[in-house]
Amino acid sequence: MQTRSHTRSRSRISWATIVASLSSWALSIITTAALAAVGWYGHATHWSFGFGGHGPHDASHAASHADDAPAAVADGTVRFPSQKSLERSGIEVVPVEKRPVVSELVCNGVVAYDERRIAQLSTRVPGSIWRVEKHLGDEVRKGDVLLVIDSQEVGRLKAEFLNALVAFESRREQLAILEEVKSAVMGRQLREAKAAMREARNHLTNAEQSLVNLGFEISIREYEPLDDEARAARIRTLGLPPAIVSGFDRARVTSNLLPLYAPFDGVVVGREAVVGEVIEAAKPIFEVADVSTMLLVLNVSKEDADKVAVGQPVRFRPDGSSEEFTSRITWISTEVNEETRTLQVRAEVANHAESAVSADAEPSHSLRANTFGSGRIEVDRRGTAVVVPRSSVQWDGCRWVVFVPAGETAFAARPVEPGVRDGDVVEIASDVATDPQFTHVVGAGSHVLKSQILLERMEKGEL
Repeated sequence: MQTRSHTRSRSRISWATIVASLSSWALSIITTAALAAVGWYGHATHWSFGFGGHGPHDASHAASHADDAPAAVADGTVRFPSQKSLERSGIEVVPVEKRPVVSELVCNGVVAYDERRIAQLSTRVPGSIWRVEKHLGDEVRKGDVLLVIDSQEVGRLKAEFLNALVAFESRREQLAILEEVKSAVMGRQLREAKAAMREARNHLTNAEQSLVNLGFEISIREYEPLDDEARAARIRTLGLPPAIVSGFDRARVTSNLLPLYAPFDGVVVGREAVVGEVIEAAKPIFEVADVSTMLLVLNVSKEDADKVAVGQPVRFRPDGSSEEFTSRITWISTEVNEETRTLQVRAEVANHAESAVSADAEPSHSLRANTFGSGRIEVDRRGTAVVVPRSSVQWDGCRWVVFVPAGETAFAARPVEPGVRDGDVVEIASDVATDPQFTHVVGAGSHVLKSQILLERMEKGEL
């Protein structure tokens, strides 16, 4: 009994499954048929479905829309049944223009210091900061003293120079005495005296070079005529400008002072120094940048990389500014950035504001490092070109075309070759531009004509 009941249960489940499956297939067939009917009716009524009408007027309303619809013929001409239907389509005819056009690449960019005009300055010997002359934001001239450090190494090198000078003079005097009585002395003594003088000369030259390496301007010839006291007084304040020396007693000042100079005209953009601070050799303590010339670093998309070249004009506008800076490309990277997938190009730009208070006034600097902005690179220019609105040029599936009037209510498609794009207009580079009858084209609404041609091709099975 249990087996027979189980068999009936399995039979009922099987029939239920079959019925459910047939119902699903029937629903799918009905849905497909409904969609097909809607598509046929929509095409027949140009997808108006009689909306806006009421009752028996729906059919006549749809028929009137069908009568107003344009029709495309085989030669690429689209005709409207009446002037009224043309006006309802929104199509506008605009004149063809002749004017200069410029093709530009728009890219993002940033302002940066020129690596050739920025310096991180440090001392070559350890010591402590004795005096700070320049501060963050100060403008400096080449040779200005930025700070002065007190270093025992400097004092030692100055003392070695003075001692080497005395030793050389002593050896030179000994040799002069021996040469006067060379007939009474052995030749070996004379040769040893000459060698000793040459050795003393080498030590003096090395001592001089050690001070020159620290940035001092020193010459042996300047110290030879002086006595010991004059030499010590002169070398004590070596390298310090008179403005600094005049502020303290020369007889009491230490000989350990070493000034740090500005290598070129610029602005102090970095400073890590306070009076009394102990600093190490080669540690950056000042940063000076020449901001009269800045770099524009522009990022060009890799798709446009083959369009840029050295020498092309560049226009750059910083974010939030109405001022525009002009320059030319001076460098193009040989690689695409791995992260941004863009090509980096650079241009140098003079950083002077055009509006100056007077001719004697200091130039103001408008560009600031790390400022973002928008750059435009001029990649092509036409002196005089035939241009049409960008909306006039349409792709009909196999070629670029524009639509020209071919009667009061008809428009013909004419193949064209787009050239330079400049804002909202595009150049017509094909022979049609030289046709004297090519005077007007369809501007707004040209996509309606293109759609009608494509629809006609679809109905004929050409697409």
